[in-house]
Amino acid sequence: VSGLAFEDVVESSLRTPGVTVFTLSLGAVAFFLVERMPRGIGDRRTVTWFMALAMGVAQAIALIPGVSRSGATIVVGMSLGLSRSAAAHFAFLLGLPAIMAAVGHTAIALEPGEVTGSVVLWFLTGLVMSAVVGYAVIAWFLRYIVKHSLDVFAVYRLVLAGAVLAWLWGA
Repeated sequence: VSGLAFEDVVESSLRTPGVTVFTLSLGAVAFFLVERMPRGIGDRRTVTWFMALAMGVAQAIALIPGVSRSGATIVVGMSLGLSRSAAAHFAFLLGLPAIMAAVGHTAIALEPGEVTGSVVLWFLTGLVMSAVVGYAVIAWFLRYIVKHSLDVFAVYRLVLAGAVLAWLWGA
């Protein structure tokens, strides 16, 4: 819903390298800070309506380029007392409707003349492959996050922000 509501604003105003560098860096700081907060012990059964709403808002903020949808929802969940693992599980479950809506929106946006047998085949092949790879990566990440912090992802975001900044200065 927010994707449709703010699509024009995001596309016209926020899709710039400067915004991306800023949000990549801000996300890294958020990862570092949330990892230094007292450990949350809340599990999936302790998610309240308020927590779900706050994590949903974080997911909507991820429309801004450079903001990680799962990262933002995990940070908010951990900030509200969920364990890293519970926040990650909920973040990925919360993402399913948004991802399915994006797939539907893309399919609906196709012009009738563009929908040929080969386009449908490639679309379905891409959908299946991304689902398989996505499932494998999520399964790995959920195992990884039980014993490891988000610090490595914070460092990755800072390195990527630096690379974009270097590219901007060189351009």
